[in-house]
Amino acid sequence: MARSSRTGVLVESALLIAISTLFCVLDAYIPVFALVYPLPIVILVVRRGLRAGVWATIVTIAASSMFVGPLQGLLVFTKIGIIGITLAQCIRKRFSPMKTIAITAVAVAVSMAFVIGFNMLVSGFGIDETWELMRKSMDSAVEFYRRMGVGEEEISRMETYLSQLTETAKIVLPAGLLMVVVTVASFNYFIARLILGKLGHKMEDIKPFSEWRLPWHYGWGYLGGIGLTIIGQATEIPLISNIGSNVISIFSLVFLVQGAALVWYFFDKYKLASIAKWMIIIFIVLNPTFVQILSWVGVLDAWLDFRKRFSESKG
Repeated sequence: MARSSRTGVLVESALLIAISTLFCVLDAYIPVFALVYPLPIVILVVRRGLRAGVWATIVTIAASSMFVGPLQGLLVFTKIGIIGITLAQCIRKRFSPMKTIAITAVAVAVSMAFVIGFNMLVSGFGIDETWELMRKSMDSAVEFYRRMGVGEEEISRMETYLSQLTETAKIVLPAGLLMVVVTVASFNYFIARLILGKLGHKMEDIKPFSEWRLPWHYGWGYLGGIGLTIIGQATEIPLISNIGSNVISIFSLVFLVQGAALVWYFFDKYKLASIAKWMIIIFIVLNPTFVQILSWVGVLDAWLDFRKRFSESKG
């Protein structure tokens, strides 16, 4: 019986290592696999322990190096080792979903910093070169539309818009990176949760999306960002206004999720068909004005708790 159990562990480990190696190799050509390649290690560590995960990471690094080169193989350690093992250990210790995502986000940030630093060291391609490449791409796009016969007045408006977009991207880059880090951590957690649930691993329940709501004091973060922006502009200190812009960007996304949860609550309340729910959400997401309104609704909900008020009024 013991031998049979050990054989099962070895077979499962070998299969997950093979899948992890495949993801890492494909990532060198199709970067979208960066979102999922920690998952095999997560599953292995949760089901078979930390030691199995460490050995699997070492084997995956060696196998990946054979296919895509030692430098790319070295990066596998940060991509599946740091992120995968961190997430798996949080799940094994039964941390809350929020704590798990927060700790995993730190691991993602460390991994991302290592990868970016490594690529800059090897290729000499830094942030300034990135902005220059973006500028050239925009110039090429504008020139393309000019050749297509678009009027100079329209071209001028397009150039102004693209220039403002680039400057805004530079300012809110820290907030953008933080959002990416949290998104990657959240994506891996929820996919790992789904897979492990199918394999019979019991995990802490999560409230339905329609019940997601932050306490009222988080709203001060949004107002604080607005305050910093106003102070920075009034004192003509760009650093203060830039910090304010980043704070606003972060809390806007947070309250966008809360606003969407509130909308989903009313969808469920009025028993809207699933196809109608998703069509409305997609319409809102594709419209910047409605996205901003939904974020403001989320801020107001933090203080006013519309769901509670609606329930009381119906009672």
